[in-house]
Amino acid sequence: MKFQKFLLPILITIGTVVVVVASGQSDRVKFPKGKIVITDGEKSLKLDVEIANTPTLRSIGLMYRKSIPDDFGMLFVFEKDTRSGFWMKNTYVPLEIAFIDRSGVIFSIQEMEPCREEPCKIYYAPGPFRYALEVKKGFFERHGFGVRSRVLIEK
Repeated sequence: MKFQKFLLPILITIGTVVVVVASGQSDRVKFPKGKIVITDGEKSLKLDVEIANTPTLRSIGLMYRKSIPDDFGMLFVFEKDTRSGFWMKNTYVPLEIAFIDRSGVIFSIQEMEPCREEPCKIYYAPGPFRYALEVKKGFFERHGFGVRSRVLIEK
């Protein structure tokens, strides 16, 4: 009975993603916009982000984008701690992903390469996370941020 309660929303999400991706409309999906501030000691950087805060938006992510700006990110927001994996299927830009705990601390950063053939590699955090930030590869080194840097989501 409990499973049936969740089955319909899951099927609707999967159906929506399939229709959006199959129709080539993923570049027309509108993500909410936001700003985050990354800090480490005295250093801070404000970053414009698109927010993937629903199952559908998280499933689409940065798919089909031919390029992304150097100082741009996509923030994946989960309602509770998760161990979800990320892949680079239909993603053309090399990325880095920062896994962020519920208190806003980055605890893992991984480089992710576009998937050229299936099966695509799945990237997992070494522990539960509440947020994940995808940025263009080299972002963290270029700005001097890393594990133990903090991320504040501006309201």
